[in-house]
Amino acid sequence: MRINQNIAALNAWRNLGVSNVNLGKSLEKLSSGYRINRGSDDPSGLLISEKLRAQIGGLTQAISNANDAISMVQTAEGALTEMNTMLNSIRTLAVHAANTGSNDSASIAADQTAVDKAVESIQRIATTTQFAGKNLLDGSSTGATMVLEDSATGVTLTTVGTIADGASGAVDLAIGTAATEAHQTQGAFVTSTVGSITIVANIDGVKQASSTYTITASVSAAIGLSNTINEINADFETTGIWASGSATELFLEYRDQYGTAATLEITADVVYGGTSATVAGTDIAGTIDGDTLQGSGLVLYGNTANDWAGTTFTIAAAENSVQTFTDGVTVDSNGSELKFSLTESASSTDIISYGINNMQATEIGVVATVGNTNTGLNAIKEFGDSDLSTAAEEAVQIIDQAISDVSTERANLGAFQKFTLESTINNLGVTKENLSSSESRIRDVDMAAEMMTFTKNQILVQAGTAMLAQANQLPSSVLQLLQG
Repeated sequence: MRINQNIAALNAWRNLGVSNVNLGKSLEKLSSGYRINRGSDDPSGLLISEKLRAQIGGLTQAISNANDAISMVQTAEGALTEMNTMLNSIRTLAVHAANTGSNDSASIAADQTAVDKAVESIQRIATTTQFAGKNLLDGSSTGATMVLEDSATGVTLTTVGTIADGASGAVDLAIGTAATEAHQTQGAFVTSTVGSITIVANIDGVKQASSTYTITASVSAAIGLSNTINEINADFETTGIWASGSATELFLEYRDQYGTAATLEITADVVYGGTSATVAGTDIAGTIDGDTLQGSGLVLYGNTANDWAGTTFTIAAAENSVQTFTDGVTVDSNGSELKFSLTESASSTDIISYGINNMQATEIGVVATVGNTNTGLNAIKEFGDSDLSTAAEEAVQIIDQAISDVSTERANLGAFQKFTLESTINNLGVTKENLSSSESRIRDVDMAAEMMTFTKNQILVQAGTAMLAQANQLPSSVLQLLQG
């Protein structure tokens, strides 16, 4: 028997210390709800958990960003809705002013005053609509631009949508097929007999112009045809159709109406060759850095199969020819378009860009066939080229185009909200839920299992304390030897 070293007490003390440490850890886990409170609890689990927490935090903010973007879109669309309402009202006034048979000058002047005030309000909405201090409709939030390096041409190719993952720098834009205007040729003008022709123009199946002209040949068919060409061209400002020809052939162009959407038909009497077929224009086609672009009229669209999906390039008529701008088009991906961070990484490749077109009065309602010095809705204001007192019919055309422009922008905003922002929120929500579940399995404590461990450690501490007390009494038995 030894009294200098009480091995049993040391053993009991050591085990009691271990049980106390384990009991403390169980208490910490049960009180915090976490299985991992420090790196020593599970080093690899802590590393994975913290990475998941960072990703979950990013997803939470991305969802908040998308909701903020929806608020911005709704602000812009709310303003455009009011513009639509006013445009419908001034269209009614323009139609009323066109009824000159029963309207006097005072009535038309009253209509004009109302129109002027409405156009001023539309302009004010376009220039003052803001979200968090950012102007939305004045053109400062349009898409990025692609500009030809040859400054002599003065051509700007405007894009809408995402530009190839935000790329910037020089790219190769090639026009493989030039667009053509709707046109028609009528031959067999070989007789001096009097005849007639009817010209029918359509855009997307909607009749735009229908005019009948008489070919008189007092001396010869050539003279009669020449006179008709002059009559057709005299109506150009109204119809947009330009005529040319020779003694035996008439050629018509539906100017500025490019692509397959516009058609032109000549209906001639039997003497002058019968009825000809309807002829449409040709759509432009091209590539950018080798990626195929789809064409419609003078507009090239990014293909959904490549990085340029959602981007459009409007080619100026002056550049409408088969050619390649080798490193001659510069992408400006740092334009003024709105940029949204809708992922947890916020990397440049994940930023979504969106441009809102300029909705000012000078930019909406621009009609190519109405050659005004005042552009857009400004042309229908008093003393404008298409005001109600002088050109109510043209004013209606301009207002219709403005309604189309505003409605198209509202539709684009709605599509961006529904198919980009709302779908992103839904996807991010599911991803956040799954990541949170994964992080919980790693980090959170199983309360039932930990309670069993806590109970075990609690009993071990109590038993260890009792056994240490017993072990401390063992050396006292040596006294019995001294007493004997």
